[in-house]
Amino acid sequence: MNPDNENLKQVLGLPHPSQICMVVKDLRKTADYYQNVLGIGPFVFPEIHYDSITYCGQAAHGYWEMAFARMGAFELELSCSVRSPNIYEDFLNQHGEGLHHIGFDIPQLDPIITRAESLGIRVLMSGRTPRGGFAHLDTTRYGGTIFEIIQRPAPRA
Repeated sequence: MNPDNENLKQVLGLPHPSQICMVVKDLRKTADYYQNVLGIGPFVFPEIHYDSITYCGQAAHGYWEMAFARMGAFELELSCSVRSPNIYEDFLNQHGEGLHHIGFDIPQLDPIITRAESLGIRVLMSGRTPRGGFAHLDTTRYGGTIFEIIQRPAPRA
């Protein structure tokens, strides 16, 4: 099966998007701007520790900080690279600050990862926690942005 722009979400079995992520250079400064100038927020700044992280298919020890705020039907994530390797730093180096991915909250990661890989969509970066995890799928050829699938108990904002 070769999904196209119109049916990739359906082929992967994804719900409606629940998150958008912006890569930023300065997490606190950007969150303050979004809250004080744009009225988006308040932001939460969780420390999330992953049991394992993969980057381009290999075990990795990259680290990034995140901030989350509710923005209507979406959770807005701001991500800022702290330690290489990670795809946020790659994006910042190639494109500067901007829209990085669209996120989908799902009940289980593995079935969707398996489905994506069977379609030739590789996992760019993933992480696991005792309660779930995430996987960034290389979907840019379909709609211009990465899809992130997220397994977690609840949105953070």
